[in-house]
Amino acid sequence: MVPPIPGFSETPFYTNESIFEIRNRPDSMIIIGGGPIGIEMAQAFQRLGTRIDVVDMADRILVRDDPELSDILRKQLENEGVTFHLGTKVSAVEGVEQMGSVTISQNGQSRTLTAEKLLVAAGRRPNLESLQLEAAGVKFTKSGITVNEKCRTNRRHIYAVGDVTGRYQFTHMSEHMAKVAVANALLKFPMKIDNKHVPWCTYTDPEIAHLGATRQELDSQKISYEIYRFPYRMIDRAITDEATTGWIKIYAKKFSGKIFGADVLGAHGGEIIGQYALAMRNGLSLKKIADTIYPYPTYALGARRAADQWYIKNQSSTVVKWLRRIFRYRGPLPDVSDPDRIV
Repeated sequence: MVPPIPGFSETPFYTNESIFEIRNRPDSMIIIGGGPIGIEMAQAFQRLGTRIDVVDMADRILVRDDPELSDILRKQLENEGVTFHLGTKVSAVEGVEQMGSVTISQNGQSRTLTAEKLLVAAGRRPNLESLQLEAAGVKFTKSGITVNEKCRTNRRHIYAVGDVTGRYQFTHMSEHMAKVAVANALLKFPMKIDNKHVPWCTYTDPEIAHLGATRQELDSQKISYEIYRFPYRMIDRAITDEATTGWIKIYAKKFSGKIFGADVLGAHGGEIIGQYALAMRNGLSLKKIADTIYPYPTYALGARRAADQWYIKNQSSTVVKWLRRIFRYRGPLPDVSDPDRIV
């Protein structure tokens, strides 16, 4: 998707598809868009030696991910040399094959960035033009082909799956939707899209991943929840791999441990978020995860140790004192009143 900015029609630029046809490493590149594609490419080219400027209208990168974790990732990329221009509007572009410029405006002030190459990573839209959907009587919008929870269009014998529906733009969701469509169309087995347990991952270093409800969604719905956190600096495998940047955050009910959502920033974050996707899909609580034996030392063990914090937060100072008195235990009592205590 190319934004309607003056000069784009006359300016050479790359997209998420054409960027992989590049043959020579550019010395500099401007990336328009701070979403997953823009951030992945920013880090990749910066590490290859390209000077990178990222421009985005939002005041932070990866706006669908947890603000705290995406901010840590942004600082990581800045330390690697990426320059961010956030809360910034692109007002014009121009250039030739060897050099281009982007005019940006922020807080009422304009200036010009120059670079050898330009990458537009401002989102994607489905290619519907050649499908002749009107002739088939299939309903669609500019976002994509309209389907129900069974992936069926308004024409009962026609199904649509994947990016073309505009609902999800993940390879794993395209696969899931294909399974739903085939089950309904060929096997006549009633199956629906699983909307509640959709994970995603941005493959930066470290990775950032999300599953289920965000904190903002839980707050807006006035759902009571607790946050259970665990740092990568306490995962032994991450320590040995020198990959201690990151956090695991789980949002769940205080007493039952029912999981509402999770965010992960860290090495193999996509693998860890899959642990919680399996748990949420099958109704497994944090207690069930915490009571499961994981091999040591693994990153997956971090998923269990994060679940252990459910036990930690549910400790009662009164109960602990009574246990000490009844069994005549000695030693200092843990400060269970500390909401940030991590064990």
